[in-house]
Amino acid sequence: MKHLSALCGFVLLFMVSTPGQTAQAPAAQTPPAETAPAKPLPPPYVSRYEVSGGYSIRTYNPTGQVRVGLNGGYGSLDYNILSRISAAVEVTAGFRDQGQNGNLSIYSFLAGPQFYPFKHRRKFTPFAHVLFGEGFYRDSFPAYGGFPHAVSTDSAMAWEAGGGFDMVYKTRWEVRLIQIDYAPTKFFGNGTKTSFRASIGIVYRFGEKK
Repeated sequence: MKHLSALCGFVLLFMVSTPGQTAQAPAAQTPPAETAPAKPLPPPYVSRYEVSGGYSIRTYNPTGQVRVGLNGGYGSLDYNILSRISAAVEVTAGFRDQGQNGNLSIYSFLAGPQFYPFKHRRKFTPFAHVLFGEGFYRDSFPAYGGFPHAVSTDSAMAWEAGGGFDMVYKTRWEVRLIQIDYAPTKFFGNGTKTSFRASIGIVYRFGEKK
């Protein structure tokens, strides 16, 4: 009888202690979900060629006359030789109808190096250049006060130095936010006439550089 009582007491003790142990057992932990690795950004597009065109305004200060502004445009072609250096060719034209003082036109055909200090790997790409070439002057005077129609022309060596900023719009397209150049001239051999030029436009890039 004592053995039966001891056995019953042992079973009862086992039944009481088992739920407590189950409650204290730590809950199974769910392994953390694996995070997919971030995709690397595509390399920037570096073109072999860039074509740009747009609007430009330039100032011209003829000897003994008031400075005038000429509205016109520009076009340029760049060939990227190295990551920071390209060869640029630029054509500009400006026009101003001055009435009796003539219909003035100034053209330039220039070429030279263009520099990209931060390559072509930024959203905003600064550039600078020094270009040399030929400038052309034409002023067409209407017939007035008994004087017949007349045209005055000249050409002279020209150069300009300046730069600007391009903003990437799409893979092959950029916006030329601003370009400012100092472009002195010496038409008719009367000394340097101050001429500044400001431009805005668009840029198209093609021919991927390897």
